[in-house]
Amino acid sequence: MNLQVPAQINKDSLRRNISIAQTDSLRIVAMYEYMKATLNENTSDFEPYLKEMIRLSKKTAFKWGLSTAYILSLSYYKNIGNYETALRYGDTAAALLGGDTASNLVLNKRHLHNNRGNLYYSIGDFRKALDDYFQAERILKNQHFKTIASVYSSIANCFTELSNDQKAMEFSDRAVASARQFDDPRLLATCLMNKATMLMNIDRYAAADSILAVVWPVVRQLQNSKSLFAYYLNKGDVAAYYQKDSLMALKYYKQSYTYARENQDVVQIAKALVALAQLKTDLKQAGALACIDSLYRLAGGNGMRSFKADALELYSEWYARSGDYKKAYIYNRQQQALSDSLNSEESRQKISMLEVRFRIENKEQEIVQLKAQDTINRLSIRQKSTLNHILIGGALGLLAILVLLYRNYRHRRNAQQQRITELETERQLTATEAVLKGEEQERSRLAKDLHDGLGGMLSGIKHAFQSMQGNLIMTPENQLAFERSMDMLDSSIKEMRRVAHNMMPESLVKFGLDTALRDFCNSIRQSGALHLVYQSIGMEQAPVKQTTAVTVYRIVQELIHNVLKHAAAAHAVVQVSYANGLFSVTVEDDGRGADPAKLLHSGGIGWQNIQNRVDFLKGTLDVQTQEGKGMSVFIEIPAGNP
Repeated sequence: MNLQVPAQINKDSLRRNISIAQTDSLRIVAMYEYMKATLNENTSDFEPYLKEMIRLSKKTAFKWGLSTAYILSLSYYKNIGNYETALRYGDTAAALLGGDTASNLVLNKRHLHNNRGNLYYSIGDFRKALDDYFQAERILKNQHFKTIASVYSSIANCFTELSNDQKAMEFSDRAVASARQFDDPRLLATCLMNKATMLMNIDRYAAADSILAVVWPVVRQLQNSKSLFAYYLNKGDVAAYYQKDSLMALKYYKQSYTYARENQDVVQIAKALVALAQLKTDLKQAGALACIDSLYRLAGGNGMRSFKADALELYSEWYARSGDYKKAYIYNRQQQALSDSLNSEESRQKISMLEVRFRIENKEQEIVQLKAQDTINRLSIRQKSTLNHILIGGALGLLAILVLLYRNYRHRRNAQQQRITELETERQLTATEAVLKGEEQERSRLAKDLHDGLGGMLSGIKHAFQSMQGNLIMTPENQLAFERSMDMLDSSIKEMRRVAHNMMPESLVKFGLDTALRDFCNSIRQSGALHLVYQSIGMEQAPVKQTTAVTVYRIVQELIHNVLKHAAAAHAVVQVSYANGLFSVTVEDDGRGADPAKLLHSGGIGWQNIQNRVDFLKGTLDVQTQEGKGMSVFIEIPAGNP
């Protein structure tokens, strides 16, 4: 019970964040955080949030938000069994993401391929599922993301369905090895239970039972309904087919069915019903027929034809055991007809492939015959016009030599021009670097002189005045003037410290970029000038060089000062993230915006400074703005620069 209270509190808090979000961008992020945290619970309010997230992302042309909403829709509709809608959202997300290489969208591609692979697996198209899983694996292979373990586990499940037990065990072992690299008990438990299932598929029940014994303490602690479903279903199989304890197996299957219904996962429910119905039929229990009825209705209502065939086979077996051979025969015929239909679909696909291969082979035979005839014709012509061929060949050879010489000349000229351009660019960057470093050094020197020199002098003067105050006899008027002077001196010391801090923040030197930016944004928000929200993703382990940290800090500082001076905004967001060797900086506001054409050619010193600093870090700058609709600035910087 104690494990559930924090989750509920967190869910309510995430839902409140949606209602209090001040801008469309913040509302999209808040809805994403809520749905990401509660996706597996199949909450009834998911669909309205998904539609609202799609609407706002389209309205603001927020590509990450839109693609994320499509992927969440794919997962949600897959979980509730609406596969057609789920597939439509998956295809739409794939078309939207296309060949985009932005780091946050590449991560979304990984989510898309993984979730669409899960969808294809659910509907039984295991080859298409493998295609998506391997695309997800290619994206994850060189990154330290724990999702790689789940992808390997899914690949293993596909190979199991395709009857390739050797490959299934290979990828199951990869999944467990990957999961052990991360501190995630649920992930490791899931991978181990999948391996136990693989072992049972090849009749290694003792090894599977040993794995389940290791997994149980983790599953019991997690109290996750999906993990509990998989555990009890596996334990039921071990009890039924290895330990031959039917009553214990029945108990385990009932528990798995309870958790499957709690998950509202139709595939899980169907699997549990098949196991329950088969065992109850074997035990000749009266409740077997009710289980079969439930399985038949579930399969028919969700288009799961293979499970419907299982239900018909169980009907036939039940009535045969009950002595009603007429009904047993009728259900057996229906089951055979449905199985033949399923097999015929597979056969039609195989025949179609054979026809394609047959046509290809015929084309290849035709090509061979044409080549043979062409050889004969060319030999005949060659005998008649050898001299012409020699002359034409010589002319073509000479022409080819001339073309190669010309291409070589152009290539050298282009290479020289490119080298000149590179040297000019390097010269400009070197000059920019010298200016920026000189500027920062001068800022640091002035900040130190102000803080240590002038600050010390002012503090000494204040101390001297305070000492004099106790030794002087002053009139009330002089006392009042003296106190006002002391107040002005205090204000001067505070202002001097503020100026010194702005010139070179101590938190940037001592604690790094993330802390310095958070302090800067908090100071702006506390001043009341702007409701400024700061978000950071993956910055804890980011390799930030001092030069890069100072430059990024100055860029954000300049952007926020522009918002305060020109945007007339009420709310703004600063988001800094690190992934795949790239720093991403996003600054958005809900101010008056600007004409993009005028903004880029304004020639303002502030924008020139921002562009120079981005060029110095070899980054890219993208500005999205429209008059009356705010502004969004997106900057990407390679982590290794400068």
